This record gives sequence, C-alpha cells and structure tokens, in this order.
Amino acid sequence: MRYLELNEISQVSGGEFFETIGAMVIGSFTGASSGLLKAATVGGNSGGIFGIGIIGNLGGVIVGSIAGSMIGTMYGMVNGWDKTCEWFNATAEQWFNLISPLPK
Repeated sequence: MRYLELNEISQVSGGEFFETIGAMVIGSFTGASSGLLKAATVGGNSGGIFGIGIIGNLGGVIVGSIAGSMIGTMYGMVNGWDKTCEWFNATAEQWFNLISPLPK
C-alpha cells in the first residue's frame, strides 16, 4: 500500500472543490470593488452627455461592480485560491493607499 500525496488527498476529500468555490467568492468581491472604483472614476471624469459627472459616476458604479464581480468570479475559478488571494491582497493594499496621507 502506498501513501497518498497531499494533492491526492485534496482531490479525494473534495477539498479542491471548496478551494475553487472560496476563490470564486473572494474573486467576486475583489473584482466588484476594483471595478466599482475604476469605472466610477472614469464615469465621473467623463461627465456624460450633459456634463453632469454624478450620472456618469452612478452608471460606472453599477456597471463596473457587476462586470467586475463576474470577471472576478471567473478569475477565481480559473486561477485557484493562491493566485486569487495574492490579487485580493494587492487590491486591498491599493485601497488603503488611496486614503493614506502623502509622505512628507
């Protein structure tokens, strides 16, 4: 009888399935937050048809968060937990850097 490797144990126990589901969830949140921020910024800067930035900003928030959530879910499904967790950490650091004061 041979010993199972860690990868084989993960596949037999169903751990890879839950890892993929977790990566999809965290990818969805990460994609929604980054899509929301980027699309809202672009929409607010363009001003829209009448030059009212708040309408373009609102459209960017809605479309950006939905599209980012879908793309983030697919990213998590394809790349797995490790790569998606790195992406989440990088995005979280960018969010915190937006509100941090400038160095003197």
